[in-house]
Amino acid sequence: MEDISNTNISVDVVDKEHEYNLWLQYSQTDYECAKYLNEAPMHPKPLNIICYHCQQAAEKAAKALVVYFGSQGGMAKNHDIEFQLNQVKNLVKENKGISIPKEILEIASDISIYASEPRYPKELIANEQDVEKALTDSRKIMDWVNSIIGR
Repeated sequence: MEDISNTNISVDVVDKEHEYNLWLQYSQTDYECAKYLNEAPMHPKPLNIICYHCQQAAEKAAKALVVYFGSQGGMAKNHDIEFQLNQVKNLVKENKGISIPKEILEIASDISIYASEPRYPKELIANEQDVEKALTDSRKIMDWVNSIIGR
């Protein structure tokens, strides 16, 4: 009888690597869109949409980390970055010993507001300071995730 256990393991590893790399690519694309819109000569500048793309960049980076650590429950279909990082926190307790810095959890909590509020008129009125903070915060989360994954 042929031993296929190693074959299945390598396929899973390749698929997992491909999937978390896709999430990282999506994350980078959202971040680049936010930067582009921030620098574009638009009047008025779409501040809410820039903040939304920053949140999306951070969320997709967090989802890459969930995939990287192999969540058995699959990907939660929500936009709460703090929830996703807590999912990672539960996974790493068991296998990697990596802790999530308090600053990253605070940033995740702060930036998650941009997941839905910018989609509705009058729900959120972002200003230039909000945009700068969202760009900085999303980049911090992305850099932290990339440092864990080794990119």
